[in-house]
Amino acid sequence: MRLAKQQVIDGLPGPGGVRIRFPRPGEAQEAVGLLKAATDDLEPGYAPAIAQGQCGTWLLDGLTGADLLEPLVRAAAAGRLGQAAAALTLPLVAQDQDGALVGALLTVPSGTVLSTVSRLPGYQQHALLSTLQYAKIKAVAVREDARGRGIGAALLQRCVEMYWQLDFQMLFGEFETGRELGSYYTRQGFTVLQPGDTIDVGTLLTGVPIHLGAGPGETFFYRGHTR
Repeated sequence: MRLAKQQVIDGLPGPGGVRIRFPRPGEAQEAVGLLKAATDDLEPGYAPAIAQGQCGTWLLDGLTGADLLEPLVRAAAAGRLGQAAAALTLPLVAQDQDGALVGALLTVPSGTVLSTVSRLPGYQQHALLSTLQYAKIKAVAVREDARGRGIGAALLQRCVEMYWQLDFQMLFGEFETGRELGSYYTRQGFTVLQPGDTIDVGTLLTGVPIHLGAGPGETFFYRGHTR
């Protein structure tokens, strides 16, 4: 099923009457509060960016067929890559039948891939392209009393559908190894790496191997786009 922009704004069906949708400006603090429960690595700028309607705007436009490369190149030329990163950041929330937010997800452009590729001489354009091919799942959170209902899986499913429709190549993320979430992400279609293992994300983009993996105490998971 191809997603439409208005569907993502209004809400897509999830389990038990839950709707998966784009957060509204007034829900920014609540959505970020949910996400903070899932990760300690959440920058303070996400709540105001969501509240001001800056997050995900290009991704939503991409669902209508808009070209994402053109505004990205313009933003880079004007020195506005920070604004571009916000426009390529995807926040989703899960709303239950009572109207309460019971889950949230956040994905961001991969700063690691961008910075690594940008250091390669002559690959500046490839570095920009990487923000339209690789995205990092920053956090997936479900309110404690709503867990076990498939809400996290539904958030991930809608996230994957959206990025694949926009022709991204890979979604990836990390979790604290002690949380033992490997089997969960495997069930959602992701590959979970063993500690110390890496995956090459550079050869397809640049012809030069670039290995991506988790840091100490973290476990890396990823899912590639197979057509």
